[in-house]
Amino acid sequence: MINKGNFLVLGLGNLLMNDDAAGLRAIYTLQERYPDRENFQLVDGGTLGLDLLGHVAWADKLLLLDAININEAPGTVALIAGEDINPILTQRISPHQVGLKDLLEAAELIGDRPPDVELLGIQYDNIDMEMTLSAAVERGLPKLIAAASERIEAFLSSPPDL
Repeated sequence: MINKGNFLVLGLGNLLMNDDAAGLRAIYTLQERYPDRENFQLVDGGTLGLDLLGHVAWADKLLLLDAININEAPGTVALIAGEDINPILTQRISPHQVGLKDLLEAAELIGDRPPDVELLGIQYDNIDMEMTLSAAVERGLPKLIAAASERIEAFLSSPPDL
């Protein structure tokens, strides 16, 4: 990954809905490891939807961290890029995913959708309102964090485009 432009890592989810909190739990860990820089931000997007448009418009590269449904074993981590993200967001396992789909479409409509969008997702097991991750997602969370860290490290260690 070349360090060009602004890189936004956006953690998404709802802390009240078990595995839906995985993206937020990942972003909190990453925020402890990586301070924001002029061209790099880690943001707790929670369930904010269109309220995140300013953040997305700022980014040239966007990495989303979220619980997803890809019909794999719970705790499975997957990287989804480009147009393959849209079908995942139409499944709407959580109310914020409606907002996320709208957010990306709104950014595109006004010419501010980042050219490089990736979704690092973890297959959820339970999205009831119990405020704890399932055992499978708890075991998979370090893989999600490691995959995000690899992308962050690659960005931060590459020379800036002059």
